[in-house]
Amino acid sequence: LVNCTSIDWFHEWPEEALVSVSHRFLSEVELITPELCQSISRFMAYVHGSVNQMSKVYLANERRYNYTTPKSFLELIALYSNLLTKKHTDLLNKMERLEGGLEKLKNTAAQVDDLKVKLAAQEVELKQKNEDADALIKKVAVEQEKVGKEK
Repeated sequence: LVNCTSIDWFHEWPEEALVSVSHRFLSEVELITPELCQSISRFMAYVHGSVNQMSKVYLANERRYNYTTPKSFLELIALYSNLLTKKHTDLLNKMERLEGGLEKLKNTAAQVDDLKVKLAAQEVELKQKNEDADALIKKVAVEQEKVGKEK
C-alpha cells in the first residue's frame, strides 16, 4: 500500500511571500530600478497565483495535475532576469551599431563636401583649358587656311 501512495506536499505560498522572494532576487539585478522592482515583484506574484488558479481549473476540467512549486517560481525569476540581461545586451549592441553607422555617414558626407569643393575648382580649370583649346583650334584652323591658300 505504501509503494503506490503519493503525498501532495505542495502548498501555495502566500502572496506576500512571493512578493518578498521575488523582490529579494530582482533587487540584485542592476538593470531594474527600485521603483520598478516593486511592481515587477507584485506582477510575478500575481502571475504565479494566476497559474495556481488555472491549475485548479485544469484539474477540474481535464483531471490532470499541474504543479507550481517554489522552484518553478524561482525559475520564473531567473528566466526574467536572464532575458532582461540578454535583451539589454542586444539593445546596447544595436545602439553601438547604429552609432557606428551614423559616424560613417557623417564621414562620408564630409568627404562628399570636400570632393564637391575639389570638383568646383577643377571645373574652373577645365573651363579655362577648354577656352584655351578652342582658341588654339581656331588659330590652327586659320593657319591651315593660310597654308592651303599658299599651296
